[in-house]
Amino acid sequence: RLVGPHSRQPPAPLAAMGCRSLLARRATAPLLWLALGAEPFGGAGDLASYPNCVESNIVLRNAGAHAIFVDVTAYANKGCWQDNCRSSDKFAAGARGICAIACLEIDECTHWAYGEQDGGLQCFLRKSDLGREQAQGWDAGPKDCVPPALPDAFLALVASELESLRACDAGKSADCPDMGRAMATWRFAISSLQRAAQGQLDANAMHFVEQVSEDTDNFMAQMTEENFPVVISNNRQLFQALRGWLASHPLPEADVNDLSLPNVVRGQLCGVTSCYVE
Repeated sequence: RLVGPHSRQPPAPLAAMGCRSLLARRATAPLLWLALGAEPFGGAGDLASYPNCVESNIVLRNAGAHAIFVDVTAYANKGCWQDNCRSSDKFAAGARGICAIACLEIDECTHWAYGEQDGGLQCFLRKSDLGREQAQGWDAGPKDCVPPALPDAFLALVASELESLRACDAGKSADCPDMGRAMATWRFAISSLQRAAQGQLDANAMHFVEQVSEDTDNFMAQMTEENFPVVISNNRQLFQALRGWLASHPLPEADVNDLSLPNVVRGQLCGVTSCYVE
């Protein structure tokens, strides 16, 4: 159920701003946009795992037995088996890291392979490595061979602060023409916030986070221009209240040219179904 932008107020601890009641005695820090000198994310163990765990010049073929057919729309919208990304063992990916992340997050996947096929870069998802073959230019790895993840608090903050998303605060306009991409970006920000907030915020605040998430999902199921600014207002109110807490977390280095990172880290809105494609 959608409500007017002023009819839902945050619970008292959240409305107080500053968020000290949510995470007491934690100092806030200014937001540093991928700034030089920000803390690198991941220690020596992470760097030793990836990319050193990648096997070069190896492809993992299906061979009629080793593929998994799953929904890959969270990672791609093309290059899928029979053009059906809701049931595919492969997809087009702009970077090897996207392939590794997909395998990590898909339960059925145990191994991945990445390389050029039919003039484009493809990710193969597999349930074993028994289809192993030598193939120049291909890379392969097991499920746990994956780039270190960026912190959820960082992703939530970066997504919510995008200029192209702020342009939608007043509703659909020439500066905000695509409601679907705007709401997909908000959903990405809220999902990241939910993960970051587990065990950190009080029950009252978490209830408000869950309610805003539910409203966002309901709106995306049936989008209208009339309700668009209503949902946006509720989302913005939540993130404004929690901005200080989110910004207090360590800020990692991130390469804005790294195509394996979500769109929001590279200054772009998410795609409607995936935050790795437009």
